[in-house]
Amino acid sequence: MEKTFQNIPFLRITVAFAAGIVTGVNYTVNETLGFAILTAILILLVVISKKYKFDYSLYFGTGVQLFFIWLGILVAQQHNEKPQFYDRGNFIATVLETPQEKPNSWKSVIQIEAVHYSGTVKQTNELVIVYFAKNGKVAKLKSGDIILFSSVPQLITNNNNPYVFDYKKYLEQKRIYRQVYLTEENWTKTNKTKFSIVCQAERIRESLLKIYRSQPIDETEFEILSALTLGYSRELDPETRRVFSSSGAIHVLSVSGQHVAIVFWVITLLFGSIRTSKLGRIIFMTITIAILWFYALITGLSPSAMRASSMFTIFIISENLQRKSNIYNSLAASAFLLLLINPNNLYDIGFQLSYVAVFGIVFLQPKMEGLIFVKSKFFRFFWSLITVSIAAQIATFPITTYYFGQFPTYFWIANTFVIPAVMVLLPIGISLLFISKIYFLSNLLAVLLNYMIKITYFLLSSVELLPFSVLEIHINQIQFIFLVAIVISGIIYLIRIHVYLIKTTLFFTLLLSVSVLLAEINRLNHRELIVYDVPKNPTIHLIHGKRNYIISEEKIKEDEMHYFPGITTARKLGLNHPVFLISSDTFTNGEILLKTGYVFFEGKTIMVRKNLTSGNKTKPPDFIINPANTENPEYLNSPQTIIISDNRFMDKNHLKTAKVHFINLHGAFRKKW
Repeated sequence: MEKTFQNIPFLRITVAFAAGIVTGVNYTVNETLGFAILTAILILLVVISKKYKFDYSLYFGTGVQLFFIWLGILVAQQHNEKPQFYDRGNFIATVLETPQEKPNSWKSVIQIEAVHYSGTVKQTNELVIVYFAKNGKVAKLKSGDIILFSSVPQLITNNNNPYVFDYKKYLEQKRIYRQVYLTEENWTKTNKTKFSIVCQAERIRESLLKIYRSQPIDETEFEILSALTLGYSRELDPETRRVFSSSGAIHVLSVSGQHVAIVFWVITLLFGSIRTSKLGRIIFMTITIAILWFYALITGLSPSAMRASSMFTIFIISENLQRKSNIYNSLAASAFLLLLINPNNLYDIGFQLSYVAVFGIVFLQPKMEGLIFVKSKFFRFFWSLITVSIAAQIATFPITTYYFGQFPTYFWIANTFVIPAVMVLLPIGISLLFISKIYFLSNLLAVLLNYMIKITYFLLSSVELLPFSVLEIHINQIQFIFLVAIVISGIIYLIRIHVYLIKTTLFFTLLLSVSVLLAEINRLNHRELIVYDVPKNPTIHLIHGKRNYIISEEKIKEDEMHYFPGITTARKLGLNHPVFLISSDTFTNGEILLKTGYVFFEGKTIMVRKNLTSGNKTKPPDFIINPANTENPEYLNSPQTIIISDNRFMDKNHLKTAKVHFINLHGAFRKKW
């Protein structure tokens, strides 16, 4: 096993570098001190290398690990250093993404290059999300266009609802901290454009998307084809995304190793014949690397695309130098390169899934495929697809269950036809872009693509409709660690078969089982009130065990249901499907009573949107939610009563002794008993 890791030097380097990134993100280190330590370690390593002896190997190895740990700390801190936030002046910015139409606005990402105020121009470099009010001139904006505006960007904040996606943190990892809304009068497009590789790639992708839009391809099929071939998923319908996710085929909608491999195969078919001479091999290597990275660039430089392109680059260079490359070392080297460019990739779910899935396929799939010998080439192909899917699912299972809380049961069925479909759709889709000017042939290919995608989507929808197609599995951080430990100890056992590794796997399995049992016991005794920060539709959530009730002011719309905070809470806590009620309803079932704005639940009294009067002599409620007025009855200032309110409903200065929780200031209110 030690020899195995000696053959993967970049693994040790990458692990140390990643440890440094984690440290740099969570702790602040003085940069001057950090550079001094890094320089001292480097000098020490140079001295040891000049007088190297076998006895010094431990010191040298430790020094190398420390060097890359400190390098990771410094790279992470420099990368995540916040730009200066200017709060006045006229802003000069470059449009980075072609504006995407939303129901009430157009959304894009801009880069503020400079700010002009008080007669001076301050250079800056800040990424900002911009929402344009709907008007005709927004649709004409392209990537690279320079605009002027005076509205001051505002810091991005979360609603602080529990268990929901942390959008603020997600954007911070992309170095986006502020957003701005621009009306038609607040901005002006200049006649200048900025040239950059990223902007040019965005423009090229937009022109390619226009070719697809001009073809006889239906809307849903266009969305799938755009994501499949160009990595453009901004317009992907949530229902389409859900079908692919539930069937276990969501990976084909982001450009990954399979897509890059197909592009490499096409390049080999076109230019492979020139590899007969040394000059030909150099030309082939140059063409291939250029095309692969250009493809990665126009598809958005996703972590999976960059991982695949970097790995193929290492493979092609090694082949040209006639050196055998270690797949695991190439994998680790590409990870190190991407983390060096952007250390926040470490926290990107796509980055994590991409590398873990490839490792699972490379390491586990050959062992699994060898378990059953299939003589027929035809059936062997499908058996290989099934084992590839299973290997990837085993490796990524801890990550997918922790982040998404679901497991697609029939992934192995979906991938037996969706992977071959991609192998056909991608070359045809790319070919359509090149022959779009040949009317008859392009129309023929477009119609063929349209029907092929339609059939693929129908089959995926059929898989998604099968019984128990999606298993809801929710684990906490401790259970995630135990699950990862089980997978790692199992993999190490396959490398070095030893009885203590079986015992280790069983030990972590026992710990996981105990943790799940304790969590289930706590869930059964769980009683909680949650008042969510949903400004347009005030909502409360009552939980007892697995039973739960969501009471909202208005009926929750169908298109909001999947992302509504109460639904997310129920899914994350493993609760039953919620009972949905309207606050004006009358409802009782022996556990909850809802009537005329009062809720009686598990020994607690909750008043919702009621007029408060001093003449009310009933027992003071435990919670008052969004009182309709602020007349001062006796119990309103009672220290036993907790008032949860939006500023729309009461003046925070009106009360003196009452406990008041303002949702718009402090986020969702939670109370367990």
